[in-house]
Amino acid sequence: METMMIGFSLIVAIGALAQLFAWRFDLPAIIIMTVAGVLVGPIFGWIDPVTMLGDLYSPLISFAVALILFEGSLGLEFREIREYRKVIARLVTVGVLLSFLATSVLLITVGNIHWLPALTLGALFVVTGPTVIIPLLRQANLVPHVANVLKWEGIIVDPIGALLGLFVVQFGFAFYQNDSLTTHLPFLSSCVAGVLLGIVFGVVLMRAFAKGRVPEYLQTTLTLSGVLLVFSMSEWVMHEVGLLAVTAMGLTMANSKFARPEILTHLREFKENVSILLISSVFIILTASLSRTDLLAVFQAPILLSIAGILFLVRPFSILSATIGTSLVRNERVFIGWIAPRGIVAMTVTGFFAAEITELGVTDAEKMLPMTLGLVFLSVTIHGLTIRPLARRLGLNKIKNPWS
Repeated sequence: METMMIGFSLIVAIGALAQLFAWRFDLPAIIIMTVAGVLVGPIFGWIDPVTMLGDLYSPLISFAVALILFEGSLGLEFREIREYRKVIARLVTVGVLLSFLATSVLLITVGNIHWLPALTLGALFVVTGPTVIIPLLRQANLVPHVANVLKWEGIIVDPIGALLGLFVVQFGFAFYQNDSLTTHLPFLSSCVAGVLLGIVFGVVLMRAFAKGRVPEYLQTTLTLSGVLLVFSMSEWVMHEVGLLAVTAMGLTMANSKFARPEILTHLREFKENVSILLISSVFIILTASLSRTDLLAVFQAPILLSIAGILFLVRPFSILSATIGTSLVRNERVFIGWIAPRGIVAMTVTGFFAAEITELGVTDAEKMLPMTLGLVFLSVTIHGLTIRPLARRLGLNKIKNPWS
């Protein structure tokens, strides 16, 4: 017990120091956290979170991701994107579909990966997510509408990618076990149940807060417990539905007719601090949990070529195609088509699906984690280092007032 407490405290401290180091030297925090986790884990072997946390490892990460996603969706107000709703709709439908298909084909042909893990990764790699995009946006000083488009896309596609991956895996089980797909997919009903649960909790909480039935000092506590309960109940219905449920809950609370500015401000201030702590801690946990074998596997030529194709071909192609005829101008489309760091959700869900696919005896399931690790590390590094210079080059950064 003492070892677990000390180890967890070190993880939190390393994450906080990584954030401080990034701020002090004006570097993307995601990069510093990733490097720190790799150093204390697989490189030097100082921390092994899997052994240290034991049975708490997976639930802890799952709850953290749920809270991070809820915190992000709590900041999604429809008025922010009044002129860009068509853009968001295109990105999370046409953009997701094109990215899924193009990535899957690339992994099968260039990566030489079996079709089932390739399709699963193609689904998961549509995810950008608030765990990586929001820290970058916080540092990039972008014009509001471009930042809002990237923020909305990242938060909405998180559950979409996870559920799309679940659909692919369930299809794989039906295919290999000669079952009807319907026996593996109470899919739509589970998604509807999760969304409804999130909406109901969101409405009840905001109504109670607005009517003064909950004192201000208990609002955050009640909200946090509600998020965890919604996530747990939805995950009990079907794995990965919890992400969809907490997103629906956050959107409902942010756009409720009972939402008062002072209530949302109070909730967001606390949850932003919690989110920063969770993001840094979870990134350290995940990267420190990797093995040296996983790290070395990233440097295989097919994996590196596939990652390069995803970064330099698939993302620009899918975004530029999806945003044709929208209100975005060319430089905005180019910028959004470049920025797509992958993060915590891709890494956590990949591990779960890889284990599922391995049970089917499918080859290449062992390539899924190195592929995801490589994409996460390279996308975070490259996009983290280029987001501000590219924004300045394309005229998309806010000009700071030198007298302020």
